[in-house]
Amino acid sequence: MRRLALVVAFASALPAQQLAFSQNDNLSYGGYAVGWPASVIGFRFTANVPVLAAAQIFTGNQPPAAHTLEIRTRNATSGLPDQLVGAPGTWSTTHTRCWQGAVFAQPAALAIGQDYFLVWRVQGMFHQHSVSADTEPSNVLVETRISDGNSWHAVAQLAGKFRVFAPYTPGATSAYGLGKAGQYGVPTIGLQGWPAIGGPIDVWLGSAARNVPAILVLGTPIPTGVPLGFATLWVTPDLLLTMTTKTHTNPTSGGISFSLFVPNAPSAIGFPLSFQWGVFDVLALDGFSHSAAVTAVIN
Repeated sequence: MRRLALVVAFASALPAQQLAFSQNDNLSYGGYAVGWPASVIGFRFTANVPVLAAAQIFTGNQPPAAHTLEIRTRNATSGLPDQLVGAPGTWSTTHTRCWQGAVFAQPAALAIGQDYFLVWRVQGMFHQHSVSADTEPSNVLVETRISDGNSWHAVAQLAGKFRVFAPYTPGATSAYGLGKAGQYGVPTIGLQGWPAIGGPIDVWLGSAARNVPAILVLGTPIPTGVPLGFATLWVTPDLLLTMTTKTHTNPTSGGISFSLFVPNAPSAIGFPLSFQWGVFDVLALDGFSHSAAVTAVIN
C-alpha cells in the first residue's frame, strides 16, 4: 500500500520544500522562440530565502546547446539587471520542451525581500521561449528584461516560466532497460530536476511519433523487465497517465514532458520512483513503441 499511496500523492502534493519560488509553473508554453543571434533574458523576482543553489526555465525544441542561468541584483536607479551574485550554472539543453536548468557553480546569497533577476543566457537560435501560453488562465505577468548580449534594450510584462531552488541534497537518478523502436528510432526518456522531498521532478519523452497517444507508466523498477509480446515492461504499472505527444522540430519528432511534485513527507525518502513511456505508433512493429526506463531515488 505504501508504494501506491506514494505514487498517487505525487499528483497532489503540497508546495515544495526544495523549491524556493516558481512562476507560471505549468506545462503550457507560448509559440515564441529566443536566440537570434544571441539572447539574454532576465526574469524579475523577490527573494524569499537567503540562498539559492539552482534554477530552471522551460525550453527545448532545438539541438542541445550550452545555456546558462545566473542571479543578478536589480539596479535601484535603472531597474536593470546589475551585479552577478554567486556564479552561473551551465547545462546542455534537452530537445524536448520541458523544465530544465542547472545548479549554480557558486550559490547566490540574497537579501530576503529584495528584488533580483534570474538571467538566462541562450546559445543557438529558436529555442522555445520560457513563457506560458497566452490562453493559460492562471498566467502571472513578470517583468522581463531583454538583451542582445551587449545592452538591455527592451522590457516587457510576460508570463515568464522559471523556478529557483534553495540548497538541498537530492537523491540519485539512473537509467536502465531497452526501448522498442518507432518511426523516429527508439523513443528516449529522461529526468530533469533533483529528486528531493517537496520538489518537482520532470520526466520527458523524445524521438517519438508526433501527435499520437502516449502512456506514462509510474511505479517501481523491474530490473529484468517483463516481456508482454508487443513491449517489455520495465516499471510496475502502479499509475498510468495518458497524454498526446507534440510536434518538435530540428530534428522533427514527437515529444512531451510531465511534471510532478514529491510529497513533502519523510516516508517518501528512499522511494525508487520509476518511469517508462509507451507510444502508439502506426509505423512501429505491432503499432507500439516504447522507451527504456529511469528511476529517481527520493531523498
